[in-house]
Amino acid sequence: MPAPRSDGGALPRGARARNGRQVSRGQALVELALIVPILVLMLAIAADFGRAFTAYIAVSSAAREGAAFGMLDPGNATNTGAIQAAALADAPLIWGAAPTVASTTGADANGYQFVRVTVSYTFSPILIIPPIPNTVNMTRTVQMRVIN
Repeated sequence: MPAPRSDGGALPRGARARNGRQVSRGQALVELALIVPILVLMLAIAADFGRAFTAYIAVSSAAREGAAFGMLDPGNATNTGAIQAAALADAPLIWGAAPTVASTTGADANGYQFVRVTVSYTFSPILIIPPIPNTVNMTRTVQMRVIN
């Protein structure tokens, strides 16, 4: 039985290592070739999830900023253009597209005036896999009581 070379070189073809197992060349390369596509797919899914989470945070923040502007006084609560501008100032573009902003006012059960701001955004993932939808609608509504 030939012993492994002391200079660190490869064993001759068909040679056996000291433990009696046959030395297999290229096994690690084949294993890497099998696992790399799975790792790349997992990385792409993680990146899309991160993009979606970032978009939802931006939608939530824009709704909160619009409602915060509208709650400052009754005049602001009815100024839909200014509420929309305040919301879009916080998130003018989310991954290249502008969200939509809508606002309403009303009175709650105790008679206090409130402003309700709804921000909507349609998220499109980069990676389209059958269980993942082509678009995801994200909507966030924030209601705040108007300061009199």
